[in-house]
Amino acid sequence: MKAAILTIGDELTCGYRLDTNSQAISRRLASVPAEVTLHLTVGDDVASIHRGLRTALDVADVVIIAGGLGPTEDDLTRQAIAAYFDLDLVEDAEALARMQERFARRGRPMPESNRIQAQVPAGSQVIHNDRGTAAGFYLSADERHIFATPGIPYEMAGMLESFILPRLQEFVGDGRLVRRAVLKVYGLPESEINERILPMLARGRNPLLGLLPHRGTIAVELAAAGTTPEEAETLIETDLAALRAEMGRYIISEDGRDLPQVIADLLVERGLTIAAAELGTSGLVAARLTEPDDHERWFRRSLTFSSEQEASGRGKDSQLTREDEALAMASAIRQASSADIGVGIGKVTVPENSPPDRPYGVVCMAVNVQGRETCRQIGFNGDRACVREWAADAALALVRLWVLEQSST
Repeated sequence: MKAAILTIGDELTCGYRLDTNSQAISRRLASVPAEVTLHLTVGDDVASIHRGLRTALDVADVVIIAGGLGPTEDDLTRQAIAAYFDLDLVEDAEALARMQERFARRGRPMPESNRIQAQVPAGSQVIHNDRGTAAGFYLSADERHIFATPGIPYEMAGMLESFILPRLQEFVGDGRLVRRAVLKVYGLPESEINERILPMLARGRNPLLGLLPHRGTIAVELAAAGTTPEEAETLIETDLAALRAEMGRYIISEDGRDLPQVIADLLVERGLTIAAAELGTSGLVAARLTEPDDHERWFRRSLTFSSEQEASGRGKDSQLTREDEALAMASAIRQASSADIGVGIGKVTVPENSPPDRPYGVVCMAVNVQGRETCRQIGFNGDRACVREWAADAALALVRLWVLEQSST
């Protein structure tokens, strides 16, 4: 199955906004599996959309279109697609009702201009939008499959996961059954994972593997096709065993869980509680720890500091190293909150040799598990805001590894 991705918007062609949708869609299509043969971006113009659609339909069985479904006059995707296939636009009653209900929940009347967002080409199937107002749609025409979604990444992703990917999996065809799996890895950079499993990433291989990074977490997605469920299962399990052997303790989950939930489940399983003292991450570690439900079972306390002196309780002339400061913070918060685990995050430091065009920062983080402590100084690319985000995830990963290490000794 070959796929093309057509993104629409003057803000994309003018360079005011980066097209992240094409990248996100391509990575998810690898799990179908579908081969993406084209990325194309056009502006908010009917003639341009027609040219882009014609090009995409020439090279692919599936065309996924993102953008141009808003309520304003320059949102022309639905009109352009209807005209291309000589179809009328029709209003979908359920899509309209959902939109009206969404506005009502917010205590606002729905502007009349939004009504167009409930219109789709005649004969198409509505893709309901649980994350916004604009309805998407699916159209089968000329033995091709066309999907249209809003350009807002959060809304596009919702439609991709709930409707487009399941529908495409039905189209894989040729009698094959597809078995999918995902491993989430933290602690190995994407480039190193790529080197470790390079033969398994070959195009056309079965199972087909893809890497999907998000901050420090790399999702290794697998899709195996077989003529029977047993054949597909055997293929996927063989690769899973090889990946487990290669990446070992760096695998944080095999069931889709991200770091916050992984840590929560680990703490509940071990009957442990945790507290955090943060300087460089500005409370992000605590925010991660309290994402899962029932966090009061393991989370005890959080303190956020504005300066090194406040965090350490010492004056400006303190001779403590950054590692010692992080260790002291972890120990102090653990004792003050009577928690089993204390996490201490020091200041984000931008080295003098950090280039303005490719900045990076360094953070010291410490974990104290019932008096046994460890500390890491880790560098992250990006500005201070990016470094804080990455450091918060790294701190959770360090908690996981240190708890596992302590329980194995």
